[in-house]
Amino acid sequence: AWSLSCPENLLKTAKIVPAVNQVECHPYFQQPKLKAYCDSKGIAFEAYSPLGGPGRSSRINIEVDNILADPVIQEIAARHEATPAQICIAYPLHRGLVVIPKSVNPDRIRENLKATEVKLDTEDLERLKALDRNLRFLGAIMLKRGQTEEELWDVEHDQRFVLQY
Repeated sequence: AWSLSCPENLLKTAKIVPAVNQVECHPYFQQPKLKAYCDSKGIAFEAYSPLGGPGRSSRINIEVDNILADPVIQEIAARHEATPAQICIAYPLHRGLVVIPKSVNPDRIRENLKATEVKLDTEDLERLKALDRNLRFLGAIMLKRGQTEEELWDVEHDQRFVLQY
């Protein structure tokens, strides 16, 4: 799971461009700069935790509502006769991402696969894009003792980064 500085530094010396960058990505943390960077380098952008990790926020002390209960996602799901989870999976698929929702429940796996049948329109895509809060749910679990999230993810570099075409 890389921030912008990691693949940029790697590509300075790498002889082979990485095939995939697997990162946290969900409606509240969409990472458009990193997606554009990966696209520019031919690196597939793979989204893990596309549902935002329901139930995880309480384990890592983040006060956030469940993404699946978001009114915008609920409304779009109802209009498409889909579940909120299917909308959260369909959205990154529409953005050209590889999506890996985790489940061990066979019924939920089948339900998740039906997200490929959901056809979001331009208005849906714009409304979902507007949900981005730049809110990482899983970063805290990767910290080393004494390290801040800003240091782990090189937030300062990422904020300054401008993609050069």
